[in-house]
Amino acid sequence: MSNLQLFRAQTVAQLFADVAKNLDLYRSGDFTDLLHDQSHFLDSSCTTDEEALKKITSTKENDNEVACCLHILQAIGGVSSYLARDERLWARLCHIELLEYARTRWPIPANDEKAVTHIKKHFFAKGARGIERDNAASRLWWMATICNKVEGLPLDQALTAFLHQSDVRANIVERPTTSQNATLLSSVVNKLHESYNGDKALYEREKFRAVMKNLNLEGGVRLLEVLGSKELKKLVEKVSK
Repeated sequence: MSNLQLFRAQTVAQLFADVAKNLDLYRSGDFTDLLHDQSHFLDSSCTTDEEALKKITSTKENDNEVACCLHILQAIGGVSSYLARDERLWARLCHIELLEYARTRWPIPANDEKAVTHIKKHFFAKGARGIERDNAASRLWWMATICNKVEGLPLDQALTAFLHQSDVRANIVERPTTSQNATLLSSVVNKLHESYNGDKALYEREKFRAVMKNLNLEGGVRLLEVLGSKELKKLVEKVSK
């Protein structure tokens, strides 16, 4: 394990401003020249397993999401939730250690104008949405961290159920009452796991949205936060029918 230095804020800002100038570097080059100038970096308390970072890979045929989530948790699992919301961490990883992963997982469009927008979305991390859903590296950490709270399933199985369908995943992440309540989250993901190993009916877009809507309605009548795991399991079963 070694300490990982963050980009300085001014380095992130300059890279963001220079995306159009650096398109060739994003497409097929690298930013390792930055490593030779210490003025671009800031010490942090983040420790990283460099070998685990190297295992975060993707191909055109397989995005390898579950494995990548497991590897990033192994690589920087001890990072604080405060630092996990710091763009300087994720911009550094997407421009240095995980550059090849980022451009393979999120192929850069041939059109230069579209490429600039695409890079700003996936190689940087602006705001909560950018950090939790868009940045190539941070989204892996956040999805792994959410699924690590799930009880009753090994992490890889929880991730498999959670990641199977993007709309389902978004519906969970965008509802703090579900994603931040470990007991309710566990009930929902366990139900998804059951459906994943069955007919996958719960992954139908309208079906799952109806489930989440009904959970919200139930939450307006009673405090879901105070219900135990057995009660929440019954509730999820009820709204899933």
